[in-house]
Amino acid sequence: MPTFGLESKKNNPLEELYAKIARDDLQETDENRKQSLAQMREWIAKHPLIRKCRTDSVFLLRFLRMRKFSVPRAQETLERYLAMRQTFPQWFAKLDPDQKDMKQLLDDHMFQFWGRDSRGRTVIMARHKNFNLDRFNSVQMARNVFLFLETLADDEETQIGGYVVVLDYADISMQLLALWSLTEVRNAIECVNKSLPMRIKEVHVAGFPKLAVMIGDLAISCLSQKLKERLFCHKSMEDAAKHLEVSMLTTDYPGGTQDPEELKRKFIKRAQDKRQELLLLDEMEIDATRYKSLWHQTTDGSIESGVAGSFKKLNVD
Repeated sequence: MPTFGLESKKNNPLEELYAKIARDDLQETDENRKQSLAQMREWIAKHPLIRKCRTDSVFLLRFLRMRKFSVPRAQETLERYLAMRQTFPQWFAKLDPDQKDMKQLLDDHMFQFWGRDSRGRTVIMARHKNFNLDRFNSVQMARNVFLFLETLADDEETQIGGYVVVLDYADISMQLLALWSLTEVRNAIECVNKSLPMRIKEVHVAGFPKLAVMIGDLAISCLSQKLKERLFCHKSMEDAAKHLEVSMLTTDYPGGTQDPEELKRKFIKRAQDKRQELLLLDEMEIDATRYKSLWHQTTDGSIESGVAGSFKKLNVD
């Protein structure tokens, strides 16, 4: 079974903060890292359904660190990750930051990398009002977020420290919430629950419209119990900011100091620098037929059109 790895980068020692988190929270040591990586590579090489997969250390550590070096659980997540990518090529294939639509989405700056807080956590934000409903659809939004996450996924600081996710729904059109079908919502959340190697530490939702409580409740019901316990809802970003470090905020929020335009330029440069790595992800392959039952393939059309349609009929901006 063909395997491949990306050219290894200079292996700098981890900062003390991340070394401590890796040791204390993830049970990561030099010995078990070496042994676990060897087990992962041997398992991939012998796997009857995996046809091609990255085997470089930083990629495999995404899964080992997410699962706190439980090799069987890391293997299961890797299987699901590969199957997810092939089951939903409309979301994951050809994530190219130089493609016309993706360039525009990156420039619109809906998804923002704010940096890392004093606890080592990667702080990311989705400012939903920046999404251009007139030009883009749910598939393009999904491609934008998955390109965004893949651009950060090989950073060891991200793998070890985990994420704080901030979702700002202020000033959005209700049409934005009608963009996703029920099946898409369920499958996207299932990706986050079990298939994306992300250590999500906190999720802060700000300004979610009261008229959209039904959709919000549906989304929450699909979350894993662990994510439900890490979800915090706030009336506004001003309230959410009380639970974030002020140094993380951008200048378009009260008290913020970071320039959002500068953050955008830096992230676009980061994504462009990783372009070849992003495109190489498409070379990975697994026989995904065994994993079809993991995803919601169908839904009740009358329910789906009823929920989405109800918000379209509201015509509230």
